[in-house]
Amino acid sequence: MTLKITLKPGESFFVGRAEVFAQGTSITHLFVRGDAAVLRDEDYIREDEADTNARRLHYVLQQMYLTGDMRAHHVEYFSLVQALIAENPDNNAIVADLNQLLIEGQFYKAIKLAKCLNNSALTRNVTRLRTA
Repeated sequence: MTLKITLKPGESFFVGRAEVFAQGTSITHLFVRGDAAVLRDEDYIREDEADTNARRLHYVLQQMYLTGDMRAHHVEYFSLVQALIAENPDNNAIVADLNQLLIEGQFYKAIKLAKCLNNSALTRNVTRLRTA
């Protein structure tokens, strides 16, 4: 399957662990064929930006997705979800959803759901993502 990506000048996206930039003065259309993990820059979090448990969890899920190595991040993932539940027991429902998405191999959806943990409008976004 081919994925079409449209980038404005200066935008980027990630294919696996490689970052791809659009340089120039006009919109660029790219096509990605194959089975590589692709993540837009707006959904990507850099390691130095992962300064809370929620953002760190987002980063860990992203690394699982982009590297294809869930096992390497297994211990940190469970440590972070336990910390998030300890911070707020209401996070238990989101963690259950994250676990289910990971079991199903839906890493991209898990990243999007984890991104909601960083938003102040948590419940609105979680409800929307759960029904998607």
